[in-house]
Amino acid sequence: MSKPFGTCEEVLMRLPDTTLAIRRTAFRWMASSGRPLAIGEAATIAGLDVEAAREAIGLVASVGMAQIDGGTIVGIDGVTTQPTRHRMILDGVPLWTWCAYDIVGIAAALGANAVGTTPCGACGREIEVLVREGHPEWSSAVGWLPQLACSNVIEEFCPSALLFCSREHFETWRSDTQAGAGEAMTVDGLATRGRIGWGELVG
Repeated sequence: MSKPFGTCEEVLMRLPDTTLAIRRTAFRWMASSGRPLAIGEAATIAGLDVEAAREAIGLVASVGMAQIDGGTIVGIDGVTTQPTRHRMILDGVPLWTWCAYDIVGIAAALGANAVGTTPCGACGREIEVLVREGHPEWSSAVGWLPQLACSNVIEEFCPSALLFCSREHFETWRSDTQAGAGEAMTVDGLATRGRIGWGELVG
């Protein structure tokens, strides 16, 4: 694994412009259809040469912001067609996400209706997340948003970007783990952060 060189946002900012085009294309496709996207088809939609698109998505995958299976994009910027512990129905489309934060942030950025389920990071009890037109319904759940240097988002950021069913469970987890720097946030706070984080993909 390469040496961490900045926060997750800084990792993305260092990528070439072509990577943003391919990310936007794949993200919008997957979020609206729930289906993987062939790299060749993504290139056509994005107006890129196939080789340029292949190189771009390879760079995104190298920092843990895309999943590729052969010549097909199966996950991008937090949304995936591969089963995980974090499920989401986004405007009627069944999907999975890489972490609990993705459920809230993606739905908020898209202004979508969503129902998500994710296990409490402490006790494992299933937490339901409801988002209406991009605004999460009130919840007692507490989210943890890591603020760490990382070179691979899926491997280093996502495992601790969790929801907890209560403040007590969050505090227990925090005292028992080596999670590093981060910020405890309400579900509404995660939504606000998500609108910023995914804004360049949906705007």
